[in-house]
Amino acid sequence: MGNTYPESGKDIKEVFRNAATILFGNRFKSEQTLYEYLIEFLLIFISSKSEDSDEGKMMFHDPNNTELRYWCEPRIGLKRFIFFDKAKKTGNASVDYDAYNQIIKILKKRISDDFDEEQKQEIIEGIQDLLHGYAVVLKKRSWCAQAVLPICPEMVFCEAMPNLKTRNKLNWPVDNAKNIDNSFDFNKRNFLARGGEVFYLHILQALQNQPEKRHKLEELLRHLLKEENNKLSSICNFVQKSWEKEMGLDSKELRQKVLLSYIPKDAYVECGKYCVDELINYLSSELPIINKIEVLAQGIMFQIMRMLSWRVDNYLETDRKVWIVDMLDNSKSGIKKIAAENYTEIENRFCEAINRVLKDKNSENPVKDLNEAIKTSVDLFRIRGKEIKCIVPNNGQYTRFTLSEDIIRFLVLSLIPAKKKITLSMFLEKLYTHFGIVIGPDEYRKSINSVNKLAPSLANLFADNLNAFQEFLKSTGFLRELSDATSIVVNPYNDVKEE
Repeated sequence: MGNTYPESGKDIKEVFRNAATILFGNRFKSEQTLYEYLIEFLLIFISSKSEDSDEGKMMFHDPNNTELRYWCEPRIGLKRFIFFDKAKKTGNASVDYDAYNQIIKILKKRISDDFDEEQKQEIIEGIQDLLHGYAVVLKKRSWCAQAVLPICPEMVFCEAMPNLKTRNKLNWPVDNAKNIDNSFDFNKRNFLARGGEVFYLHILQALQNQPEKRHKLEELLRHLLKEENNKLSSICNFVQKSWEKEMGLDSKELRQKVLLSYIPKDAYVECGKYCVDELINYLSSELPIINKIEVLAQGIMFQIMRMLSWRVDNYLETDRKVWIVDMLDNSKSGIKKIAAENYTEIENRFCEAINRVLKDKNSENPVKDLNEAIKTSVDLFRIRGKEIKCIVPNNGQYTRFTLSEDIIRFLVLSLIPAKKKITLSMFLEKLYTHFGIVIGPDEYRKSINSVNKLAPSLANLFADNLNAFQEFLKSTGFLRELSDATSIVVNPYNDVKEE
């Protein structure tokens, strides 16, 4: 018996070499952007789990399977239509220009002859601008490596790299469209680097022996991706299916097979107790689709940060290290120093765990291996935390945890069901239990395992911190004060099933 999930029959140290991969699973990579974690997670969910059929689309794998695969649809025709004309022109093969011009011709033929040539061009450019307006990953990447907000299944793209050596040998129209669309590298894992896959495996493991929650989460994800965006799905299908039909392509022949990797079997069991319920709560709240997905991307990153932090404590076999959150945003605040010391301890634990792995596996080059592991764990934790604004400042000293408005929104909606409310003290308790977040004096007292009263100076500091948090909750519309002594935190959104 191995110590991986899914079960591999091997020890995880036999499967992986990098210390961070042994600790956290295969794999997190610093180049993967915030939205690409969500995109990769959804890509696995929406894809077929069978080579020859649509079986398993918009569903999770069987959590008890020992080998997990999926077959994704690259939809290169649609991707070329959205990105090619607006992306950088260097590094493109000549067949890409020909294929792009061809898809424009095909779409013009599909538009009614009631429109003249100029009007048809305007319609096509309008569709392109609409779809490109959802772009979330552009940078200086080739057109085939860019991505849009995943607001319908057709807009959840897999990774595709140019593979120019092969593509420059292709000629239009001698080489058929199947070769032209399939001659990208779909397995380099430069950007969809498996971080979203690690999160998927974490969720899948947590769904073991919980069929009701599995079906509920599937239903909510289907609602998120399909029921709210039928018009966009129709537009995307119009573009891709037009390309496939005209070029004689079979979408099933274009599918790419992907074998999922592994996570350590015991790494995320504890936070798995919470993660599924949080996602179900969050997805059950009815809010505008774009905002909902943008906050979901940040919330999943916040959950991944918890996964990493708790895994370190799990590996070191120590008590869970809490996150002291500074809500005062005051350069002279004593909380700032306490929170900064707390954050430093978190990062030090990462390094301690990595060093222990390297010692255990008798690393021949511990300095090189340490730096490599830090880049894909500690550095990633800090960089992504700053991106979602739960680690501050962007530059300078006193690095510490805080909470942004979007993360607050995710926390309220994931911890409180739609249209429900709880007292502020209960909400603080949930933050502490689910994430180890410390804001007020009561949670700080728990974190230091002390039954004694806090020193007055510390009690005052955390009381001020809590007051600032209350004001922040009030400004975001999630807090209602019933009296001087009682405040409630409210999820004001309707349930998605309400008419």
